[in-house]
Formats: sequence, C-alpha cells, structure tokens
Amino acid sequence: MPLETLARPRNAAILLLLLAALQTLYNAGLPLHGDEAYYWVWSRHLALSYFDHPPMIAWLLALATWPLASEWSVRLVPVLCLSLASWLVYRLALEIYDRRAAAIALLIFIVLPITQLGMLVATPDGPVILFWSLALFASWRAVFVGGTGWFLLAGAAIGLALLSKYTAVLFPASLLAYLLLRRRVLLLQGRAWLAMLAALLVFSPVIVWNGQHDWISFGFQYSHGEGDGAIHWHGWLEFVGGSLFAYSPVLLVVAILAVFERKRLADDRQLFLAMFFLLPMAFFLYKGLHKGMGLHWVAVAYPSLTVLAAGRIAEHRQWKTLGAGLAVAVLLSLLVKFPAALGLPPKLNILQRLAGYREACLELVRLRQPGETLYADHLTTASLLSFYAPDHPDVRIPTPTRFSQYDLWGLGMNTAPADGVYLSFEDHDADLAKAFRNVELLEVMPVRDLDKRFRLYRCRQ
Repeated sequence: MPLETLARPRNAAILLLLLAALQTLYNAGLPLHGDEAYYWVWSRHLALSYFDHPPMIAWLLALATWPLASEWSVRLVPVLCLSLASWLVYRLALEIYDRRAAAIALLIFIVLPITQLGMLVATPDGPVILFWSLALFASWRAVFVGGTGWFLLAGAAIGLALLSKYTAVLFPASLLAYLLLRRRVLLLQGRAWLAMLAALLVFSPVIVWNGQHDWISFGFQYSHGEGDGAIHWHGWLEFVGGSLFAYSPVLLVVAILAVFERKRLADDRQLFLAMFFLLPMAFFLYKGLHKGMGLHWVAVAYPSLTVLAAGRIAEHRQWKTLGAGLAVAVLLSLLVKFPAALGLPPKLNILQRLAGYREACLELVRLRQPGETLYADHLTTASLLSFYAPDHPDVRIPTPTRFSQYDLWGLGMNTAPADGVYLSFEDHDADLAKAFRNVELLEVMPVRDLDKRFRLYRCRQ
C-alpha cells in the first residue's frame, strides 16, 4: 500500500528533502517581507536576546546567510525548521501508533496551509514549531519509556523553544497539567528536576539580557498580549474561522473528533497528545476574545493534533475522509502560493503584502548620493532598505513610530540627523520638517494594481 511505502524512514526523508528543495526554489522568487528583514538585521547585531523576541531566529539567520544574504538563504531557516518538525511529527506517530498512521501524519502536516505559509517567511514561528515538536517527542519518550537522557533532552528542547518564542511557555504548562493529571510521581523524581534545570540553563541568555535591560522584552510581550478589556466577538470569530482554514476544514473536524473521543481521553498516551493541543488552543481562544490573534501563533498546537488525527484516521480506515481532507488542504495551500494564477482576487492575495517594497528600496538606493545616510519611517522599511542596499548599512528611523530594537541600537529618533535619503509608506512631511532643515520630495512611487504609494525624500541638515 502507498501509505506503508511512504512510512519507511528512507522514503519519508526523501519526500521531505524533495519538498524542501522545491520550496527553496519557490522562495527565491519572492521579495522579502519586512518582518523577515527585521530579523535578518538582528542577525547582523548578534546578542543574547532582543526587544521583540528571543534570539533564536537571529542566530539561525546568521548561520543561514553567513555566506550569502538573499531571499532564498533567509528562508532556508523556516524551510529546514518545518521540514525537521514534519519528520518529528512522523516519528512520534510511528512511536505511538504504526507505520500507516505515521505516513498519514506526515502527509497531513506537510500539506497544511499553515505549514506551507510558514515556509514562506523567516519568523520565530519556524524555530518554535521545530523545538516544540522536539520537546514533544522527547517528553513522550521520557514519560512513557524513561531514561535520564530523554528527560535532559526534553528540558533542553523546552529551553530551545523558549529561546525561539515566548509562547513556548505553553509547552511546560501543558506538560505540567498532564503530569498532575496522570503522572504525579514523576514530579518527585530527580530526573524531572534535571530537565527543569536544563530548560532554565538553555533559556538563561534571555533572562540575562532582560536583566540587563530592565526586563523590557518581558514587559513588552505582556502588554502586547493584553487587550482593552472588552470582548471583540467579530475579531474572535475571524480568528476561529481563520484557524479552520489554516489547518484545513475537513482535517480539523477529524482532528477535533480525535481530541474529544472518550476512549482517547481515557488513554494516557493519547491524553498526553491532546493536552498539548487543548491548553494552547484554550489560551489563544480566550485571549482572542480581547485582542486580535495571529493564526500562526497557535500553530504550536498542531503537531500533537496532527498525530491524534492520523491515529484516528488509520484506526477507523477513513480513507475517503483523508483523501478529501488532503485535497482541500492542497487546494488552500496552492491558493496561498499561486493566488494570481488560480484567479484569487487581489484583496485575498496575501503575497500582495510583499509588493512594491523591493522596488522602492532599490530606487532609493539609486538616488542615494555618496556619503548620504539611509532613513526610513518604520522598522520593517528600515530593515528592507538595509537588506537591499549593496553595502547593507545601518538604517535610521528619524520620525515617530513604535519602539523597537532600533531604539536600543541608537538608530531611532534620538540620533543626530545627517544628510540622507528617506523612504516612507505614508506622508511624513511634517515630521521630517521637524527633524531636518531642508526636505525635498524626490518621487512618489505607485505600486501597480494596488492602492499603495511610496514616498522618497532627500533630507538636508
């Protein structure tokens, strides 16, 4: 049977390598997103941590772009992270169920729209999903097989997940909830405390950095996750509906049935998997009532959910359901990657968010005279300018915008102005007039087929 053929480790690895190569080719044709450029700029200023997020994304980008900084090399990070996470999902399903379930889990995870979208952009989500999946596998082995090595690996993986994104704190919370329900005795063992120590040691760079910066990153993330106290049903329903399509509707229904099936909740091993979906999802559903949630934030809950869904499909031999679910997931993923070719309206084309920035950056670089400083209106615009300028200079932000790592580097509004050229997405004439003695609008660049314009200025002091 094809599923059993795919379930062989060698075949599964070949499939993942092939898909990673194809994804890398696809990524080479896409201009960089502003967030990706921002994290790439971090990688040129390596540190123990950063204002917005922990440092893992910067560390990995430094490795990936050391020989060459290009769109495809930046995106090697999410491609490799999510490919390895897919392998771990496959291995976990093989451990808990059988080869058929392992093949199903692999197929589901690699075609999920959220996985395919995740491979397009280098953000902290790729690393956190990888190390969450590693922590899931190692914790399962520690709890159900035993061995000090697995406890230490689980602790280290939790620490690596926390080095990737703060939402990884939901992993130890989920693990603790499970242990309190079914394995309290493990909490009294020295191996469990060694795992906790390993996680703390691996995460310690972030603690040290925050201690040196008045706990600014922890404070930012706490306030970033807080809403205004009111319940926003419209935004919450959008989040729920978006999650349905991010996972794929048919597969999500099957997965939810697997989570809440009575016999699975009664089974220790399957409750273990369910807990790493239930607690994170409950957290994001609650927070989503008060503040907008990103669909990618909840993706950490999908590795265990996928294994549960695969186990149910294999047990009940739901081949038609699997086929329909995979077909819908593939269609949604194709709409993400080839929206124009498939006739998707521009307002639903998420790739339109990338349009125009590279061209505007290259035009400003062309207009730049020797010795002039590069300026931008926002952290993402500044980062894209730095990436696309041949000399990759530090770009300054002389006009009001949100606080960011640029301010900690001394590249924000408080820096002394110098002659230069400035790129903005909005009209900042009044702000520029306050910062510079002479401001000249050089060009207004419209983006074809979009209501988007870039403004290019020359600023003199």
